[in-house]
Amino acid sequence: MTSRIGADTLLRIMSPLSTLDEDLLRALAANCGGAYLVGAQAPGRPYRVEDDLMLSDLGLPIALPPNNATLLRAPHGAREFEGLEARAREFFSVSPGGGYEIWSIWPTTDLAPFGYSLFVTPCMIREPGGEPRACPPELEVAEIDGDAGIREVWSVIDEVFCEHLVPEPLWDARMLSDDYRVWVGRLDGRAVATATAYVSDGFVGIYGVATLAEVRGCGYGEAVTWAATRCRPSLPATLQASEMGKTVYERMGYRTMTTFDVWERADRSARADISVGADPAPERGLPAQRVDGP
Repeated sequence: MTSRIGADTLLRIMSPLSTLDEDLLRALAANCGGAYLVGAQAPGRPYRVEDDLMLSDLGLPIALPPNNATLLRAPHGAREFEGLEARAREFFSVSPGGGYEIWSIWPTTDLAPFGYSLFVTPCMIREPGGEPRACPPELEVAEIDGDAGIREVWSVIDEVFCEHLVPEPLWDARMLSDDYRVWVGRLDGRAVATATAYVSDGFVGIYGVATLAEVRGCGYGEAVTWAATRCRPSLPATLQASEMGKTVYERMGYRTMTTFDVWERADRSARADISVGADPAPERGLPAQRVDGP
């Protein structure tokens, strides 16, 4: 699903990025939620799109971003955010799988009483233009175009993110399109790095950046990230940075413009005994997410 934005919003995106107004925050949120929606929708996994919330469930056995709820606009107070959490909890409780995450580019109220933990991840943006660093000569970077490529990419995803718990791909080639593209980096014929580009709402969103631990620091993650970043060279790119990858992204020209609050719950029980009430919003600036980058 590719959302469209008006010409005035696109003009602001294309201008030098110094501030983010509400329209741009909504565009960034929609790109984030939409990327995970494609991953669930294509193989027939549960998903739901509402005016204020986008939900997608890849059914992973642990809490990772593809088990995803993304807010599409700012919640008006603690009670509304409590209602959003309840809808997300209901959505995930009816399907098997592990925990899930609620993503908000706007400040949130405390979900710890519901059994969630908070981490905050930078939302970075790169303006169009510039030239990439040379790809390491020993690395082959290729865009995948079928299920064989998906299996290669999934082998990296499973090792880096899924703790070897999901050896068989939950994705397939139906997710690939002009707006959803995936690259793999191969070393001596073996997949060692991957990155995905999802184009929507005036941005090239970069997702699923992963590099096998034994070859990190060689520039392989950066090389596949450059391929994804430049797939629509006229558009700005955005990503949610891991602490490991942040300095690499800064070298590529990405700048931190805001942050996402990410509330992670380790299970998908429907129980919720304590109300959020009027708890104050937790402070931003906590450590970035623990997923691995280039």
